Parts: sequence; structure tokens; C-alpha cells
Amino acid sequence: MIQIILVLFLLGAMGGTLGDFFHVVSQTDGYPSSTWVLPFTHQPFWVPLLFGSATVGIGLSHPWLNFKKKSPTQSAIGNLLFLLLYAASAFLPFKTGGWQDILMLAGTLILWLCLDPTWQGALLALATALIGTGVEIVLTHFQIFYYYPRVANFYGVPSWLPWLYTAASITLGNTGRMLFSLHHTKQPLGPIRWK
Repeated sequence: MIQIILVLFLLGAMGGTLGDFFHVVSQTDGYPSSTWVLPFTHQPFWVPLLFGSATVGIGLSHPWLNFKKKSPTQSAIGNLLFLLLYAASAFLPFKTGGWQDILMLAGTLILWLCLDPTWQGALLALATALIGTGVEIVLTHFQIFYYYPRVANFYGVPSWLPWLYTAASITLGNTGRMLFSLHHTKQPLGPIRWK
């Protein structure tokens, strides 16, 4: 279990920080000046810790509710597609609240249909979207970080942000299930068996 947590944390710390770096470079989001920043990216030191912890939460919650096995290939493809969607949220030249939201929704629906078309996946994705977006609203309210005004059209965050969290839930949830299945653990957290 410790190995799974460590892998999920490192995946989130690296992948999430890269995705957020797309947002920083594109001036989608930014951070107040800080003395403790990461070399090369100039993001605050706590960014990898936040993304790593969130990935552990997502990756551990999915096997508990839905232990449908996922292959390493499915997980790798899903994570790559998620990073591409993250980059799209940063670099597509469309307006937030319009085409940007529609394209993010379409990309997320494709991920769900291809990678986890279950009601459990949809329920967990909804929970992840609500919690993640809510946390970011609170963080921007307290000026821990900010979204630039051109995208901050929903309580200080972009209206497409829930779709990005939904995509994270789908892909990182699959990664959690894949890691548990690789470790030959049939019932890692006591999954609920639904008929």
C-alpha cells in the first residue's frame, strides 16, 4: 500500500506541476511572489505537494468503489490524454465561458466514454469536480494563487475547471485501479459490490 501511495504521489507531483506550469506559461493562472519557488518553473514549493496529495486521494478512492482492473497501457494513455487536455485548457485560443468550455466538456466526455463509462466513474468524477473546484475557489479567495481575469469567470476560477477535474478523476482513478491490480490485491480497501 505504501508503494502505491508513493507512486500516486510522485505521478501527481510531477504531472500536476507540469500541467499547472502550462497554465503559468500561458498566463491562465499565477502566484503571488514567493521566496520558496521551484527551480526552472518558479512555481511555489507547495505546488507538487498539493497535486501529489490530490492524486493520492483520487487514486485511492476509485478502487474502493469500483475495482474494475485497468492495464498499464490504459493508464498511460489516459494520463497522456489528460495532460493534453490540461495543455488545451491553457493554450486553446477560445473564450472561457464559450468554446473553451464546450471543447473541455467534449474532451472529458470522450475520456469517460473510452476509459471509464460506469456510473461509479461518473459519481466519483462528479465528487472530484465539486471538491477540486471548491478548493480552488477557496484558495483564490484567500489569494494563495489567482486566475487571470480573462478566464476567472466563475467565483474567481474558470468555468471549464470542473471538466478538468472530471478528467483527472477518470484518468487518475484508472491509474489507482491499475496499481492495485499490479500488486495482486483483490480487495484493497473493501470495495462495495453493486449489482
